[in-house]
Amino acid sequence: MKQRIINRLVAASSAAVICASVSGCYFLPDEEEVLAAPSVKVSEVKYTTVKASRKTLEKKIVCSGSITSEKQYSMSYADNSGIISKFYVSAGDTVKKGDPICTLDTTDIDFQISEQELYLKRAKLDTQVIRENKGSQAEIDRAGVEEQLIQNKLDKLYELKEGATLKAEAAGTVTYLTSLRIGDSIDTGTTVATVLDTSALYIAIKPKTNDIKTFEMEQAVTIRIDEDEYEGEVFMIPSEITKLREEQKNSKEKIDENAIQFEDSTVYVRFKGKTPTSAVGQLADVILLLDRAEDAIVISNNLIKNVDGEQVVYVLKDGEKTAVNVEVGLQTGSQAEIKSGLSENDELIIR
Repeated sequence: MKQRIINRLVAASSAAVICASVSGCYFLPDEEEVLAAPSVKVSEVKYTTVKASRKTLEKKIVCSGSITSEKQYSMSYADNSGIISKFYVSAGDTVKKGDPICTLDTTDIDFQISEQELYLKRAKLDTQVIRENKGSQAEIDRAGVEEQLIQNKLDKLYELKEGATLKAEAAGTVTYLTSLRIGDSIDTGTTVATVLDTSALYIAIKPKTNDIKTFEMEQAVTIRIDEDEYEGEVFMIPSEITKLREEQKNSKEKIDENAIQFEDSTVYVRFKGKTPTSAVGQLADVILLLDRAEDAIVISNNLIKNVDGEQVVYVLKDGEKTAVNVEVGLQTGSQAEIKSGLSENDELIIR
């Protein structure tokens, strides 16, 4: 009897457990209270800015080239050869037209001149004696011919002595001097020195393809050497070089070998007014001014943004980033003139 009662209790307990499992109800610990998400304070945005300022903006083309001369003279002995006895200049020296460059040993010529001068003196004395003795006209004429023959020899010797000294053909700078030394022999046709005519200096520049047509004949430019500036003028451009070549091709006149040999795609500029004669061979900048805006608000091009077809600059106003529409004027490769929309000292946002 007791066993039956126990069995019924066990069965009832098992049924209760099964029912609890099937119903999905089970015992869990009490749920914790849900806490609010922590609040995060956003830090203040900091911008890097630059103030708008006024300055003069210039749009220009700058090209570089070496200073050289429109004419240069390579000098050599045309008729003389011999032993070098003296140099009067060194490379880099400035000379005037007619200044001596080099001379040859004239010892032998000097002796011949002295000898012929004595012969001439004797011939003149002979002529005088004939005249005093009332010689015939034939004798007087013969004596006169003898004098002339001796004089001709002397003139030739004087010419040789004069030709022994090589002289500068133009005022300028000695850019080359032979490596031969005193005592060395030199032949006719050997270049002794080269002189650049410093009265006509020029610079050859090669602008970018898009800039070449900007240059015009007789156009004013500025030539800058280190910190010094000089006035310059364009005297040859590619289109004129083409015309010149056609004219030379159809002309029977001999081309001057000392003249400039113009090159394609090159612009030639000469000094106008003051010329720095000592600057031969130095590098110089040729500056062509295209446009200029004075006392203008000038900012960097990269600060100008295109927003919905409008040109905009971001300005810091009352701590806020504000887009401002601007009117852009003169622009160079890196800077722009702002004609309206900005005021001096406005803070422009860089980033």
